Amino acid sequence: MAHNINTYIGKEAAWHKLGLVTGKFQTTEDLMAHPGFQFDVIKEQLRDEFGRPVEAWGTFRWDREDRAKDDKSSIKFLGAVGRVYQVIPHAAGLSIVDELVASADGAHYSTAGVLGNGETVWGLADLGLSLRVGDDVQQGYLLFYTGHDGSKSAQFKLTFTRVVCQNTLNIAIAEKARAALTVRHNRLAESRLASMADTLRTIKTQTQTVEEKMRFLAGRKLNREGYISIMNRLFPEGEQGAITTRRDNILASVLHIFEDNDGNAFPEQRGTVYNLLNAVTNYVDHERSAKAGARSESAMFGSGDSLKAKALGVMLEEAQAMPEKIYTPTVGDLQALWAKE
Repeated sequence: MAHNINTYIGKEAAWHKLGLVTGKFQTTEDLMAHPGFQFDVIKEQLRDEFGRPVEAWGTFRWDREDRAKDDKSSIKFLGAVGRVYQVIPHAAGLSIVDELVASADGAHYSTAGVLGNGETVWGLADLGLSLRVGDDVQQGYLLFYTGHDGSKSAQFKLTFTRVVCQNTLNIAIAEKARAALTVRHNRLAESRLASMADTLRTIKTQTQTVEEKMRFLAGRKLNREGYISIMNRLFPEGEQGAITTRRDNILASVLHIFEDNDGNAFPEQRGTVYNLLNAVTNYVDHERSAKAGARSESAMFGSGDSLKAKALGVMLEEAQAMPEKIYTPTVGDLQALWAKE
């Protein structure tokens, strides 16, 4: 299936331009009513060609409509799993998100979807949070996803999307509790999932911490030595030949985005470490050489997320030794001062 998208429901169109665009937020109840989400995942021991059980297990998708009729003809194999693997129903994780973002209108999902035959299910909830650096505003979302094929644990993570250019920065909600944000598919899964809400309730505080980090980067002027060190740590030099050429192309792309500064949408950011962070995340989400579907999937669940998280950590370290940027009031700052008068 194109881009590995089985089901997509969204308030806005997705990168792949497929799926149902509702124009409104969804609740978990809405999602579970959609045919694309109405399936159960069953774990079964596998058998050899003679029908004898073997020391191997697999997960299977069984659509509820067919299961109600005991019709097994449409059952789909999702993946091989181990003996201790335990299925975590996607509805269970989504319901936790409901509790966190519940309002008068219920939980709000901006987008949600199913990849492949059901190997991955995800939901992106609008938290009503924002991260502001001067006039630059990033909207906060909580991403939940789980794998049904043994390739992914159930995870929750906080994602910020820049309004100006739609590139995203995915971060761990609580660095000291990073393990608590991942639920492995084993016998402890149910209890771990139940305790997850307590950790996630710290989101507002964690957002404020991230905002402080972003403002720190926006207040540091990028110098040549710092730039070289950051790029070498994020994109290490390899052997000569194709690897070197690819690295040169990456550095050129990041530098171009950095110099463009999102069309100079926020002039006060030009030349700062924060500008470079946005350049790297923009490159990962939109410029990196990958098929469109693979790029969007990686940006949310895979190596792209790891690179963006690493970029934030590396730049926070390197920025300590860089000169402070001379403060220039932004439109937002002046408006805030005016409001206090």
